[in-house]
Amino acid sequence: MLLRPPPRFPGFRREDFDVFAIRERDVRRRAIIEAFHPGLKLLADDALLLLNESPAAPFHAHVPQLNWPKGYVPFCTWLALSRLPHGYQAGPQLNVGVHADFVAARLAWDTAADAFGRFEFRTRMAGLGEALAETAASAGLSFRVYAAAPWPEGSRCVFTSATDWDQAFVEVARRGVWWELGRRWDLPASFDLVGTPAWSDAVRDVLLALRPLYEKID
Repeated sequence: MLLRPPPRFPGFRREDFDVFAIRERDVRRRAIIEAFHPGLKLLADDALLLLNESPAAPFHAHVPQLNWPKGYVPFCTWLALSRLPHGYQAGPQLNVGVHADFVAARLAWDTAADAFGRFEFRTRMAGLGEALAETAASAGLSFRVYAAAPWPEGSRCVFTSATDWDQAFVEVARRGVWWELGRRWDLPASFDLVGTPAWSDAVRDVLLALRPLYEKID
């Protein structure tokens, strides 16, 4: 595609992030979905136009219902782009996360996935680590690991590095439930970008930089 189409995503409204503070769980779940999922679906349309240009199998867009597993306490929401039409949590995902105090675009893993161990092995032993480090350096991305935390926080970043992918796996073994390589925009500092269509372009840039890594993970 020679000319990137303008974003359909309009930007998130600052006031919508207040829904994460609603105390009643099901009311909060419905409010999060109403506030963010229409925008995430437009963001998916923007991203898929570019991600699916290659002749490889297409990416599929997934947004959660925030009610699984039973008793789940919603504290964030997300858009997951995966070549798996179902069960995307079993493998790597190109993910856009929306939290009360930050948003992020990343190549990510739920570290409980059975395939995460193979990903770590290939990163350490089969050269994938070098590819991760090269992409992080060229695209200005960072490795992060998150641990579980009580609501309203939900998850807590326990490791960040622009270079040290090896230590990221050490942190996963200690306490990490989520591994990622990507870019994070902290709020409220980044609202001037996140509240505009230009954030879609920023997200697309990150996801396109990460797509070759996704394709290396089989």
